[in-house]
Amino acid sequence: MSTFGTEMRALMAEQSLSLRKLARDVHYTDGYLSRISRDVRIPSADVAQAVDAALKAGGRLIALAQAAQDSADQAGSVEGEEHPTREDDDEMHRRRLLQALATLGAASSPAADALQQIRGGVDRAIGRDEGSHLEEWEETVAEYGYSYLLLPPHRLLRDLAADLVIVQQAASRHAGGRLYPAWCRVTSGLSMLMAKSLCNAGQSRLAREWWSTAQHAALTSGDIDLSLWVTGERLVHGLYEQRPTAILLRRADEALAHSTGAPGRGMAQVRTVRAQLFALQGDVTAAAAELRASETVLQRLPGSVTRDVRSVAGWAEDRIRYTEAWVHAHTGDRDRLDAAVERARQVLPADDPRVRAQLSLLRAAGHVRAGDATEGVRHAHTVYEAQPADHRTAMVTSLARQVMDAVPEAGRSEPVVAAYGELLAAGAPRSIT
Repeated sequence: MSTFGTEMRALMAEQSLSLRKLARDVHYTDGYLSRISRDVRIPSADVAQAVDAALKAGGRLIALAQAAQDSADQAGSVEGEEHPTREDDDEMHRRRLLQALATLGAASSPAADALQQIRGGVDRAIGRDEGSHLEEWEETVAEYGYSYLLLPPHRLLRDLAADLVIVQQAASRHAGGRLYPAWCRVTSGLSMLMAKSLCNAGQSRLAREWWSTAQHAALTSGDIDLSLWVTGERLVHGLYEQRPTAILLRRADEALAHSTGAPGRGMAQVRTVRAQLFALQGDVTAAAAELRASETVLQRLPGSVTRDVRSVAGWAEDRIRYTEAWVHAHTGDRDRLDAAVERARQVLPADDPRVRAQLSLLRAAGHVRAGDATEGVRHAHTVYEAQPADHRTAMVTSLARQVMDAVPEAGRSEPVVAAYGELLAAGAPRSIT
């Protein structure tokens, strides 16, 4: 009588198909497929369906897998029967991850897979375990911090996705172990960068779960400042997505209430967001108080953080000056706005592709609110039109739209304003598809 395994091997022989090639087609390991081809394990319905489709079996393998499962169910827990195990779950999860990467165009090549397996074997032979890779992964997170500020978001998404697959597998192998918190810290950093990149690509809904993953991983790692930093970054993007100010302020208050009060980039980030939120509410006094609190935190941060203006992981003077510009742009103090913008530009790298544009758009919006609508809109038009399409991120576009929103209704029909509106309509952030 034919079994799933014998039929599978026969079809593979007819098609001169190796286990390794089949494994690449169905996204299961060749070792796992070897076991089901020898009837050592009964394949699940999903596995049977995938193999049946790859071998063009016309449903025969699906039927044989179901028959084998029915027979095992009737016999009960007899010798030789194997129930789904953690290994089965891992294989299913691995397959789904690889399919997701393939959708993003980030699936690794057979040659890369082979090299990875060889490298793993060499590491084991010389006694190098995964713990020794942690420092390299922490450096990888740091490198992404620099890339985030320079590269368009869609360029980062695929690499982040591929790295998150590897880190997820490493973290799962160390669950409950001594190194687990460190792996969670790496997971949090990569997940936060994924969330930020998705937000910048205009995919805030997709980013929500990544924010939650980053926050959970940070809390699991025990790194309080990392948790506060994730919260602060999420609040920043919520600000540009125009989420309700009251809700964002409540979340900021809750984050501060659960913090230790120690100075850190997370504390500084939440403080500056509060200043921006108070400015949106028109509370100039509270916004100024938060700016002063942010300055105090900045002065207490280590130089390794405050000097790193080229990384999203750094927290240098430009962050304070940017927040000052935001506050003055929304409170109508044009002179202080211009001074804050100039001070921020002096700190920022000359090759910064986005923050300089954001500062110019903040200045334009502030000038419109101060009554100079024509010049403000004209300046915003020049800045946004010159911005490369790949760097017209959701944050840049949000600020560009704030300029238009600040124009009084009576001035919306002016030719310069109408032309700017047309430019905005054609300048949405790039999709990840």
